[in-house]
Amino acid sequence: MTGGGAIVLVDLDALAAKAGLHPDLVRRLVGLAGIDPADPGAPARLARMARLHHDLGLNWAGAILVCELLARIDELEERRSWIRTN
Repeated sequence: MTGGGAIVLVDLDALAAKAGLHPDLVRRLVGLAGIDPADPGAPARLARMARLHHDLGLNWAGAILVCELLARIDELEERRSWIRTN
């Protein structure tokens, strides 16, 4: 992964451990969801995808879509909050 011109190497096994998931699943989800493994929020997003898949029976594409929509909602709520305070 690149960020700011520097190459950042990420240990996917460590990422998997932080997310509480099997490394092979993390590799698959990183590829499917386009998650940046260097993003500090990646373990939480991966864990959320796995919970949606397991608890709600969503397929992986559905779990990824729900996570993207929830992230967008969070972003919009932050903007709304910022607008109200300024």
